[in-house]
Amino acid sequence: MQSFWAHGYESTSMADLVEATGLHKGSIYQAFGNKHQLFIAALKAYLDGMLAQKNEALKAADSPLDGIRSVLHTMLEIADDDAACPRGCMALNALVELNPHDPEVRQLLESFMTRTRESMVEVVRQAQDAGQVSRSRPAELITMMMMTFMSGLAAQLKGPLTKPEAHQLLDAQLEMVT
Repeated sequence: MQSFWAHGYESTSMADLVEATGLHKGSIYQAFGNKHQLFIAALKAYLDGMLAQKNEALKAADSPLDGIRSVLHTMLEIADDDAACPRGCMALNALVELNPHDPEVRQLLESFMTRTRESMVEVVRQAQDAGQVSRSRPAELITMMMMTFMSGLAAQLKGPLTKPEAHQLLDAQLEMVT
């Protein structure tokens, strides 16, 4: 997963995968069939981990708005946890690289985004009910704005944006909806 995340599907060679897994090339093929199936397994593991972290952050939060903040700031930390190679978001990376021509990746990402959006809409509604988030826009629109904004931040972290700047921008965006 780390190799695919750092380098993308196309740029990750079998030699990279042998080095990352410690397995022989034949063992990788025996276990996964081919590079694509290994990538699908890695992407599934990444998406499952993201959902688990989101759910844990929401459960641990003192309020719906604190949960939203925690989830979004954690996503930024994950996207830029390697100073030598800011990886961004593996899901976003796969979306850009493979989604247009890989139906299996597209289905995985659509399912992940739908589940994420639905659960975050619910939390935004709870924050609206608690008076923590403005009711001037529907929870669905606020959620989509946040998800789109986070995608942009994750992409920018691979380039000129620093992690502190990204956190500052995220806080400013959250202030706009409260």
